[in-house]
Amino acid sequence: MAKTGRPKSENPKKKVIGLKLTEEETAKLREYASKHDMTITQVLQKGIDLQYAMDEPM
Repeated sequence: MAKTGRPKSENPKKKVIGLKLTEEETAKLREYASKHDMTITQVLQKGIDLQYAMDEPM
């Protein structure tokens, strides 16, 4: 019998972090994600990458 379902990821995302935002911050986040055809998760992940890139020496 063949396996069904999604294939296993090499780097599964198992950690969940909660975040409290104001109504204004939530609206900004949703608007940005929608305007750039991204998910909220993708926007936050990109933000993390950008913060790390700013700290790297030139």
